[in-house]
Amino acid sequence: MIQHHSLQTLFTDAEQRRRCANPVTATDIKAIMRRLDPQHGEVTRVYRGLYARTAYWNTLNRLEQVRHIVRSLAVQHPDWIFCGPTAAIMHDLDCSYRLALPIRIVARPEDHQRSSAQLARYTMSHPETELIHDISVTTLPRTLFDCAARQPLRYALGPLDSALRQERIDRDVLLAYPSTVRYSRRRAAVNRAFSLADGRSENGGESEARGVLISIGRSPTDIQTEYPCLTYSTRKHRVDFLWKRRDGSLIVGEFDGTRKYVDPTMTSRRTIQEIVDDERERQRCLERQGIRIIRMYYDDLNNPNRLAQRLDAAGVPRQGDNDASAS
Repeated sequence: MIQHHSLQTLFTDAEQRRRCANPVTATDIKAIMRRLDPQHGEVTRVYRGLYARTAYWNTLNRLEQVRHIVRSLAVQHPDWIFCGPTAAIMHDLDCSYRLALPIRIVARPEDHQRSSAQLARYTMSHPETELIHDISVTTLPRTLFDCAARQPLRYALGPLDSALRQERIDRDVLLAYPSTVRYSRRRAAVNRAFSLADGRSENGGESEARGVLISIGRSPTDIQTEYPCLTYSTRKHRVDFLWKRRDGSLIVGEFDGTRKYVDPTMTSRRTIQEIVDDERERQRCLERQGIRIIRMYYDDLNNPNRLAQRLDAAGVPRQGDNDASAS
């Protein structure tokens, strides 16, 4: 507990507003400096000039931390328009934690200020904007366009998939949008990402994994395919990725993120051991149906060449090898 009345008020007010604290008086700034410590400090510097109580900040996931920073910056700079991955986060779309910083804002063509590690500027002549809780951001279609234009496919699919999954945009509208944006040098990459968007993807981790699989030439034949449970007739086993080989055999790819073991929204109050036991039983059931399973983890996405070798060893077909079975 911070024993300083002015700071206590400052942080309490910021937390109630879901923002960061922005000290302006010399007294508050000095008091905060005394409480900063990389290891055990009561206060954490979260962005240039913005602070939070360490205990409170650590309860927030990375995307909510970004939202706190954006809400604070919007008060300081009401003329700023947030864009790219930052806007995607404000639109509550799936977005990789790796894209949390820098904060992205719109810059006019005549603005020659440089980007930094904390603040990146996307040049736009006529940005399409909307307000999200009084914060100016690029519209959903423009946000998706910028993410696809400036990020690798691995990171572009998350926002796109979640926008479709949440029914925030119609697929036909999505596919038509890129042609309305003028002066883009990355239109081909955007069109490709938009065409690959799939609302059946259940979360950002699966979208990232699919982006990597496509990039290394191991595009799945299908995703979220269901198979019967041989033990319980009312249960279905839905698999993340499916490859059909020319000989008719099936290979399933399962992406295991840590969230499925620790996130209460995904665990259904089960213990880690119960989840692991269920996964083993599920795998045995699929194997009894002649389906081979290969598991992928987040670290695998960081080494695509090694992942490709693992998939090859498992018999996963490359792009074009399974065209006949996919038709």
